[in-house]
Amino acid sequence: MIEAAQRDPAEFAKLYDRYVDQIHAFAYHQTGSWERAQDVTATTFMRAYAEIGRFEWRGVPYSAWLYRVAANLMMREHRREGWITLPENMVDPGEGPEDAAIRSEQVRRIQAAVRQLSPDQRHAITLRFGTGLRNAEVGRVMRKSEGAVKLLIFRGLRSLERRLGPDLQTTPYLAAGSGDQTEAEE
Repeated sequence: MIEAAQRDPAEFAKLYDRYVDQIHAFAYHQTGSWERAQDVTATTFMRAYAEIGRFEWRGVPYSAWLYRVAANLMMREHRREGWITLPENMVDPGEGPEDAAIRSEQVRRIQAAVRQLSPDQRHAITLRFGTGLRNAEVGRVMRKSEGAVKLLIFRGLRSLERRLGPDLQTTPYLAAGSGDQTEAEE
């Protein structure tokens, strides 16, 4: 598809269709804002379209390059402080007002704790749990080894566990990642 898009710019639409939802989901999990995620996604694909002629295969998936562009756009704006936010609407529609209030407080505490992580830990955790990428894929996006990514995620989750205690285990956003996984699952 990349070679076709390099020969004929109209073919870029297939690349866009294939990756737009993934990039938007990544940007949304990073920013917590639907509108901001749309801006990041649009800018990412404008750059990708402009650079498609110069793209060279180097053993890294095209999606990793797109994630990198999106991450760089967001990081450029927010280098000064931790800014990742979790969506406020992480509420089960069947839960009552008391449960919604408890969940809202949990989300607020998690947002504060995640903002205290290092930028690399925030980025790795968001890519791993917010977009569902495997550690090796996160490594390609972040230009780090898989081992380095595992260490970032491990340290980030341990830091969150220390700050949040039981709230981390009851949070759908990160709870899945706090358990042990076998190497085969990775």
